[in-house]
Amino acid sequence: MDGKWEFTVHTFMGDMRSNMEFKVDGDVLTGTGTDASNGACAELQNGKFDGTNFSYTLTIKTAVGEMTNEICGVVDGDKVTGKSKNPMGEFDLTGVRK
Repeated sequence: MDGKWEFTVHTFMGDMRSNMEFKVDGDVLTGTGTDASNGACAELQNGKFDGTNFSYTLTIKTAVGEMTNEICGVVDGDKVTGKSKNPMGEFDLTGVRK
C-alpha cells in the first residue's frame, strides 16, 4: 500500500477524485490525501493496515465546510475497492496505484 494512489469515490453528485500518498509501518497506515478538484490536503488519522485490509479517517475542507470521511477497503495488487462514509452517506470507493 506504500506509495501514490488515485482514489475515486462514486457519489450521487458524481465521482470525487483524490490523490493519496501512503506509508505503512507495521500495521500503522499514515499519509495524506489531496482533493483533485480543489487541492485541499489533509493528514490521515487512525490509519490501520493488515496487509490486505485498510481503514482510516480523513477530515478535509470542502465548499460546505470540513467533512470527516471514514474510509475502509481491500488492497488487491495495484487496485483498491472499499467504502467511504461521511454525513452525506456511504459510497463505493475504487483506487489504482499511480
